Amino acid sequence: MLDFILNIMETPAIVLGLVALIGLLLQKKSVGQVFSGTVKTALGMLVLSAGSSLIVTEILPFVDLFSIVFKLDGFATSSEAVVGAMQAAVPAIASTSALIMAIGFLVNVLVARISPLKYIFLTGHMMWILSVAIAGSLYSFGMSETMIVVIGSILQGVLMVVLPALGQPMVRKVTGNDNFAIAHLTTIGTVGAAYVGGLLGDKSKNAEDMKLPESLEFFKDTSMSVSIVMGVFYLLVVLLAGPEAVSEYAGNTNYIVYGILKALGFTAGILVLLQGVRMFLGELVPAFKGISDKLVPGAIPALDVPALFAFAPTSLMIGFVTAVVGMIVGMFISSAIFKVAPLVSIIGAFFTGGVAGIYGNATGGRRGAAIAGFVYGFILIFFSGFLFTIFDYAAYGAAGVGHDCVDVMAIMWMLKVPYIGIAIIVVAFALLSWVALKKKKVQ
Repeated sequence: MLDFILNIMETPAIVLGLVALIGLLLQKKSVGQVFSGTVKTALGMLVLSAGSSLIVTEILPFVDLFSIVFKLDGFATSSEAVVGAMQAAVPAIASTSALIMAIGFLVNVLVARISPLKYIFLTGHMMWILSVAIAGSLYSFGMSETMIVVIGSILQGVLMVVLPALGQPMVRKVTGNDNFAIAHLTTIGTVGAAYVGGLLGDKSKNAEDMKLPESLEFFKDTSMSVSIVMGVFYLLVVLLAGPEAVSEYAGNTNYIVYGILKALGFTAGILVLLQGVRMFLGELVPAFKGISDKLVPGAIPALDVPALFAFAPTSLMIGFVTAVVGMIVGMFISSAIFKVAPLVSIIGAFFTGGVAGIYGNATGGRRGAAIAGFVYGFILIFFSGFLFTIFDYAAYGAAGVGHDCVDVMAIMWMLKVPYIGIAIIVVAFALLSWVALKKKKVQ
């Protein structure tokens, strides 16, 4: 039964479909409306996931060729790989993290109902990563399994309202409302980078309003701008790698043609993803009103980062490009200081470096978007190198990989001494609750 529940919670389309179902039933919609809203929400999420999978598939050869061209040697950055290895290697972490994930979601709903932070965390794979990181941290400190589950579940539930609350001012700047929040474990990095972008940028020059000569107006079309940017990236890398290296991926296809096709495939993934975002948001946000009105008054659904992409596609690409640059700088500085080199995460640069760019544009215009992307990329790689020196990944079955989720890295760092980490999380919850109450009184 626990496996069944966890499998549901780890499947975003099912989770969001059930959320829409509950919301529509609470609003007493007709059978047809309930059925349609539930199916369309799930389908929208599946379309989004298909777009994300296509993006990853098309960019993986670029990642490998990028490492070959620039002769990068270090450890890969993937939080999914780290926590998956930890679960496989340490049965106590696997069992306690599963309970933390399930009970923690119930704590999230309870905290959202009784506190001013009304966020319901709905990104399943992020819940999984967080639960394993918490379980692993408490386990390494020497706590009993019972204490790991009790303390871990409470921490999980509290963090699942704290992190969306931390990012909501930025989301509000981007979307203009509180229809949804972002539930992702990169919030500290993206929000922090956006504040730097705001300080050094110029808010009056919005990246989405850039004036271009008539002959270059096609750049305003998302499909064209992404195709051109990725085309330049891919062609540069395949030309530098050469036909022999590329042939291992391209087979009999000409290496230049292969680069062009991969760039266009990446763009196709973006277009599919954006269509899925529009589809599931169009159904989920109205459906969620039932939960907001009945179960958790004022509840706000906290969703995965692609929910923001359609609001600022130009800023997304600016953040992506500059995040790659920031990661390269971070890699060399990490190597010099910590003697380890976290490898550049192209996927992280796009999905979350892009979000830093979107936030940075909201705070500091196009210059803010560029700066925020760079700062975020640097933070991710530098912090990953730092954590690699203080946490023995190999002892927990995760040798050769490091985290790429900034929030998880911060939480694991704080929980090296759990009592200090718990105190910091409690203070953050109290401060954000106070800010939310103050905002509500002003309104």
